[in-house]
Amino acid sequence: MSMTLPRAEGRPLPTPASAGPACPFCGDRNRERLFAHVRDRLGHAPGEWSFDRCLTCGAAQLAPQPREEDLPSYYPPIYSFTPEMGQPTAIKRFLAKLEYRLFYLPQYEAQVRIVCQQAGPPRIGARLLDVGCGRGLRLEGFRRRGYHVVGSDFQPEVVAELRQRGIKAVVSDIDHLSDHFSPASFDLITAFYLLEHVPSVLRTVQQAYSLLRPGGWFAGAVPLIDGAQARWFGRRWIHVGEAPRHLTLPSHEGLQCLMHTAGYEKITLRPDAALNCAGVIASSLIPEASLTHAYGRGGSAMLRRLAGGVVTLLATPLAWAENHVLRQPSHGIIFGRKPGGCDAHS
Repeated sequence: MSMTLPRAEGRPLPTPASAGPACPFCGDRNRERLFAHVRDRLGHAPGEWSFDRCLTCGAAQLAPQPREEDLPSYYPPIYSFTPEMGQPTAIKRFLAKLEYRLFYLPQYEAQVRIVCQQAGPPRIGARLLDVGCGRGLRLEGFRRRGYHVVGSDFQPEVVAELRQRGIKAVVSDIDHLSDHFSPASFDLITAFYLLEHVPSVLRTVQQAYSLLRPGGWFAGAVPLIDGAQARWFGRRWIHVGEAPRHLTLPSHEGLQCLMHTAGYEKITLRPDAALNCAGVIASSLIPEASLTHAYGRGGSAMLRRLAGGVVTLLATPLAWAENHVLRQPSHGIIFGRKPGGCDAHS
């Protein structure tokens, strides 16, 4: 189900902020302070940060903006999930594999299904690029659907592992993909929870646009600051606590502006998988249930991780309701089509 989201109502008025840097989504310079004195929820990046909200589109931007060269230092060694987590101990290896089967694999399969429903069945020989692909767990799902898949990631060890598994991949960040691929090389480009991390969201979607064939689709999964969870949890929402790794918190209206500016058509937002949304509810309620805490420290943090899994299962119906009853998803996949070509990959 695709949808147009209403602007969230009933939020306390934030502290005014003077006009500053242009909104990375709509370009307006009028903003207000949304959250101040925000600390990294993982305790890895020092200092305090703020989020300012655009008065035009409602998207939020980190303030002050970090230097690009500092961004890699904000990520702890254990940050993204892989089935091989917890190598040192048998119990952690077992729990990581259990998590993958119960939570992550169903999420990835649901996300692949959502993308393929929107983009249509792939034509013969259709090529897909997943930007920031990590271990390529979604790529395997797209490959089963008939795509010739390619991954890109900035971690050389990740790319080496993908190649060993027979998946084509390149070591690159988003700004240098054109060094590896010719224009109009792909029928579908995906980016799962990447846009909120990049210094320029417009540059990122423009780069994807240049690599798409006419009629090709871009699909980007993002958290949404105007969704139900942002209202329920406020500054406790985990995406707020992801400062300074999250440089922006998109809104539906802001994403629409961004994609129009980059030249896309048929712009649509679809809710992400309910299980993924429920996992964020659990992490917001139990902050120390994070991967970083559980697999980095173990002990009581691992017990909280297990509790978070139980809460995720219990919260899944609520996450489904926020997506399809309230129609205010907190995590969505924004789609845009490059003009030209056919309506579907047929």
